[in-house]
Amino acid sequence: MSAAGTAASHRLRELRVGDRVPAALLGPMPLRRLAATALVIPGRTDIAAYLAGIRAADAELTSWDGRVHVAEPDGEANHRLLVVDRYRQVYAIHDAPEADALPDVRELSEWFRFLATACPECGVIDDPLLTGPTP
Repeated sequence: MSAAGTAASHRLRELRVGDRVPAALLGPMPLRRLAATALVIPGRTDIAAYLAGIRAADAELTSWDGRVHVAEPDGEANHRLLVVDRYRQVYAIHDAPEADALPDVRELSEWFRFLATACPECGVIDDPLLTGPTP
């Protein structure tokens, strides 16, 4: 674990819902720039099985323009997962001492679906195929 990586992970732990993640800490964005991100900051316990399960569902997550970015472990007691939209704004924060308490593939897929169909101007979901246009 590098000193720069640990410092970056600690900066990510200071973020709150509504904050914007600095671009340098989010990793390279895909070309479409529509992707929402599940940003995982591993703590002190093993998280390899959780990450393998998430990576195995890559096709499901990318169908809603979702991606997973893993920061360097920082040795904290809790793992942290941030749900971040295409504008780098934090929508949700999940802290858990064990990886199995973090959002699973289904929950992440729901977040990515919400963020992919939210109106960029107002954040209101706009999915005419399922519920009709937003009034």
